[in-house]
Amino acid sequence: MDENRGKNLGTASMVCGILSLVLMFFGYGALIGVVLAIVAIVLSVNAKKAGFEGGTQKAGLVLGIIGAVLCGISFLACTICVGGLAALGASMS
Repeated sequence: MDENRGKNLGTASMVCGILSLVLMFFGYGALIGVVLAIVAIVLSVNAKKAGFEGGTQKAGLVLGIIGAVLCGISFLACTICVGGLAALGASMS
């Protein structure tokens, strides 16, 4: 029973990690991607604690880490770009 729970958590972490990478390309959706990446990391760690160390658990952990970093950079770049455009528009008025 515990092994099956760990397998489900591993699969859920991989799905959240993949979704975080997809949301990286949608501007402010990257903020949701950061949240999903953190959820993927937590689910992956919980799957390992439950005794499951399969490929989906490891993939969820790796995708969660990569998703958190890339979504954070994407969100920051989007915020800086919008702020710069707002400042440019205010200076042209």
